[in-house]
Amino acid sequence: QGAETPANTEGFPFTLTTKDGAEVTFTHVPEKVIAANANAGDQLMALGLGDKIIATAYTNSDINPKWDAEYKAIPEAAETYISLETVLSLEPDFVYGRSSSFTEKYNTEHDTLTKYGIMSLSSIEGYTVGADVDVVYQDFYNLGRIFQVEDKAEEIVSGMKGKITAAEEAVAGQEATPVFVFDMAQEEGAYTCGNNFTSKLIEHAGGVNIFNDLDTTWATVSWETVVERAPEVIVINDYGDTSLEEKIAQLKENPALATVPAIQNDRIISVKLCEVFASSMTGDTVEKFARAFHPDCFA
Repeated sequence: QGAETPANTEGFPFTLTTKDGAEVTFTHVPEKVIAANANAGDQLMALGLGDKIIATAYTNSDINPKWDAEYKAIPEAAETYISLETVLSLEPDFVYGRSSSFTEKYNTEHDTLTKYGIMSLSSIEGYTVGADVDVVYQDFYNLGRIFQVEDKAEEIVSGMKGKITAAEEAVAGQEATPVFVFDMAQEEGAYTCGNNFTSKLIEHAGGVNIFNDLDTTWATVSWETVVERAPEVIVINDYGDTSLEEKIAQLKENPALATVPAIQNDRIISVKLCEVFASSMTGDTVEKFARAFHPDCFA
């Protein structure tokens, strides 16, 4: 018996089409995995696959507290996006991340990785206009099939569906709360989300993203527009070099925002990026939002 364990190939090969249209053929259950983004890593950890992750990249968000410490103990191969050279040096058989991790800029497109015999897949939600919770379910179903952990994937999805349904039922009949998502301050105004996954999570929780009419996932908007649309709750994305405290100060100390109801009533909450990207926490986030938007429904 050689040192190499024979690859688990039962049920293979099969082909999946990535969200950018690349076709990737899966030949065996992956054993050496790179998690190219925090929320992708969170999904893998949720499925109990932490022991297969040989390296992480772009860990700019805490993930589910249940496995955040374990995940952070895995070597980080790149502070932001991982390059082809780094990928090849690690000799993985599978790379999983957001679509922004598989680009021409870093020579990490799916077809390029395929040429080197590396399987890859992108989480569907990232930068997909109008992405709803079904995309996170599909991520888990895809990973369940690839790693032959379908039962675990189904258990995670069922749990999420239950939490989302419960939140929707709790706030049923309430008027939608206008919500502004503050990602970061920019020279021209605020970086916020348009018609994206976060926007849909807000809707499931009985809120309405004041910029859901934008035909893009992320955009810079003027502070004047924020004032005009009068959000009653502000959700801050807590990540990056600017601390949560600094972001709160940027809002509260901006004289232009003094009349905004969310500022006047101090209805400001924060989320880690992983909470509003497709992850194991999607159901928890909808519940968290529902409680923040309609506290009386949970009294």
